[in-house]
Amino acid sequence: MNLIMLALAVITLPFLSCEDDLVSDAVSKDIKSFIENKYPGAQVVKIEREDNKTIEADIIHDNISKDVVFDLKNNWLRTSWDVAVAGLPEAVKNIVNDPAYTGYHIDDADYVETPTGNYYLLELEKGNSERKVNVDETGKVLN
Repeated sequence: MNLIMLALAVITLPFLSCEDDLVSDAVSKDIKSFIENKYPGAQVVKIEREDNKTIEADIIHDNISKDVVFDLKNNWLRTSWDVAVAGLPEAVKNIVNDPAYTGYHIDDADYVETPTGNYYLLELEKGNSERKVNVDETGKVLN
């Protein structure tokens, strides 16, 4: 009997959601309205509270999976999505030629939109060392 109860618990666990992750219908409506205006035609996959600090909406827009992040007052903070390293502008890829990043290669890249400007978030690796660098489209390091 205990084995059956354990099996049922394991099977139903993925379908349970934490009450703290849920957002109200009003919040969801405001966020969906913002997304419809900013990303016309986007499909909202889910909206949930993250660590009680932000609200994150996962969307599909122009066949790209994007994370749209808001503060707890529904103010848009940023949107980000993966970018293929090969698809980066040359000026951005050339960051590895900067003496500060000698020996590093670009392991991962995201494009980030914010209310104050856009940039690429690059994950640079060299052996066991990893650095995250914000770079604008001209190749200028922002952090």
